[in-house]
Amino acid sequence: MHTDTHEDVEVFTRRGGMYFGIAHLLDYPAPYTRPLYRFADFNAGQLASRNAAFQSAVTQVSGIPLALDGDLLRYDRGEPAVEPGNTELATRALGRRVDLGDEEIRRDLERAKGADFERTRLYARVFALADRAAGSPAPRAVVPRIPLQSPKISRSLTSEWFANRVETRYQACLK
Repeated sequence: MHTDTHEDVEVFTRRGGMYFGIAHLLDYPAPYTRPLYRFADFNAGQLASRNAAFQSAVTQVSGIPLALDGDLLRYDRGEPAVEPGNTELATRALGRRVDLGDEEIRRDLERAKGADFERTRLYARVFALADRAAGSPAPRAVVPRIPLQSPKISRSLTSEWFANRVETRYQACLK
């Protein structure tokens, strides 16, 4: 029989939520130049802002519109699904231009939840194309645009709204 410990209950308090939320925000290496993207990752998942920037770059060079949600693969019960999702299909459309086959693309996309995704050939080649197309460096972080849903939320809010709100409070604290 499980009994609640002080730690189990603490996470549901404001103090506990702050403690564990801050630990989540700061406990992983992230390539961001602004805290805004970490705040966005709090809702969207670790490194989602980096991955949304990758989706933006894929859209830019493929012409295929993608949801900038930071999910580079489809998932089924927490595991990458066998069937490719929209981001994988759009990236495969760039296969010849990035000189990678479908299996190589899939292998690199499977690394999207880790810091080493940035060191893959797929990441480097897609951003090289996007940089060339834009004539300047494409953004390496984009705030994911995900609708927030919860029984506690009664209006239409997004991860972008949340990140900007936290950024505003963060900047006020720094002053």
